[in-house]
Amino acid sequence: MGRISDFFRRSRRVTDDAPTQQLRRPVPQAPILVGNVQGIGAREGQEDSFALVNASDPEAMARRGVFAVVADGMGGLADGKAISEAAVDGFLQLFQTLDETGDVPRQLLTGTCAINDALFQRFGGRSGTTAVAVWILRDRLHWISVGDSAIFLMRHGGVFQVNREHTRLNELYLEELSREPSDPARAESDEDARRLSAFLGMPELREADCNRRPFLLCPGDVLLLCSDGISGVLTPAELREAMRLPPDAGCRLLETLVLEKGLPAQDNFTGTMISIQSINGRE
Repeated sequence: MGRISDFFRRSRRVTDDAPTQQLRRPVPQAPILVGNVQGIGAREGQEDSFALVNASDPEAMARRGVFAVVADGMGGLADGKAISEAAVDGFLQLFQTLDETGDVPRQLLTGTCAINDALFQRFGGRSGTTAVAVWILRDRLHWISVGDSAIFLMRHGGVFQVNREHTRLNELYLEELSREPSDPARAESDEDARRLSAFLGMPELREADCNRRPFLLCPGDVLLLCSDGISGVLTPAELREAMRLPPDAGCRLLETLVLEKGLPAQDNFTGTMISIQSINGRE
């Protein structure tokens, strides 16, 4: 877990009748604070991967923003860890090519499809991974997601999931609408409800979720990127409790809350929390 460091300057005040004194100016608040958490759960190995770019480099942050990605290799399939790491590497390379003056959503979609094709070619469809990625540049947020990992935004005390998960549940809801009487609970209890309808490493990527225009952030906003070992386990109230804290402490609380559940089949869990402290000097 990391906190972005700021530099402070020492100034001198010289008077005619007093010795030179060194005065410390207040340390300016970092514009973005971040924290990370990762645990193995009840699994034998860790199949999640994540990365943060520019989170500890104020100059690079000002120039290129912060980029974060979380990938959840599919448990039970071969090479779950390897494919999630490869997906993260692919997104890091994609970030280097992003041009803020161009059509960023199209760049993200095109790049994500290329990552999918490369993963299918390398792993031959034997494995797959979810992915969520965000690019924060000044007051603008771009995101893209594939699979059932989540991106949450907390604003004014409310927690909202901004991305759409790609599971069979959406299709089951539509099937319920054609029935009389329709029952959403029947769709939610279906054994296939959580089966992924899209993931990276497929022969052809048919679904990806991204915002078509930049989402404007405000000071005080908090983002959480996480695998379903967190989003599928914790309640909105528990997520809010953690996201109200500074990112380091919030991520520690996420881990505590997940482990306190004591689930015998607890999945790997990974989370990256990003707190927007100020934007263009405005708090």
